[in-house]
Amino acid sequence: MGGSDGGGSELPGGRLSRRTLLRRAGASLGVGGAGALALPEATGSHDTSDPETRGVDADAEALAEDEVPYGVWHYKPVGGEMRPTAPINVVFPLEAATFGQVTATCRRAGLAGPPLEYVRFAWDRDRERYRRQEWTAAETAVGVSGRLHVRCWKLAGTASMQAHVDTAATPKHRIHTYSGARDAVERLFREAGWTVADPVHLGNDKVPDHDGFASVIRR
Repeated sequence: MGGSDGGGSELPGGRLSRRTLLRRAGASLGVGGAGALALPEATGSHDTSDPETRGVDADAEALAEDEVPYGVWHYKPVGGEMRPTAPINVVFPLEAATFGQVTATCRRAGLAGPPLEYVRFAWDRDRERYRRQEWTAAETAVGVSGRLHVRCWKLAGTASMQAHVDTAATPKHRIHTYSGARDAVERLFREAGWTVADPVHLGNDKVPDHDGFASVIRR
């Protein structure tokens, strides 16, 4: 994401175009065409300033991190403090799945990692400390033309994901959409046989288009 808060590594055989990625994702998930990862075009952005410099929305009323088993924000270190910069927007209760199955499903859809990106952190309420991302992936290494980019943490028996679509890197990525990335991840897992349940409200609203809800996905 911002500046970019994103990055992706080349897939085997070289960098894949968006069209190639979507075609391969559809094939790997047993569907035709690009239905599994129908991403919005990232040629422009709703966001005209660097989201890393703005932080979170002033009127966001997020749940306290210790009240839920999921992450609420991801953070970056700024001047010796941790600043929330992007909302967790997809979560996975792991009662019948593992963190490895979450990441493997993303890989089979064509997301590759580790990408070129900034390190980000999430609050671990059990260990009472911030932890760096455990797994991260994107469509391409740099995302010259934009990309889907995800970061994941295993927290309190759950998986928390921050998903966004970057704009083209000109010269830095900006956020094109959070909600479009959330929808793309839902489709990816639904086509892989997972269940998308009612969303959970985390109150972490964030421009350009995140409404404070995280998708809940179960195996």
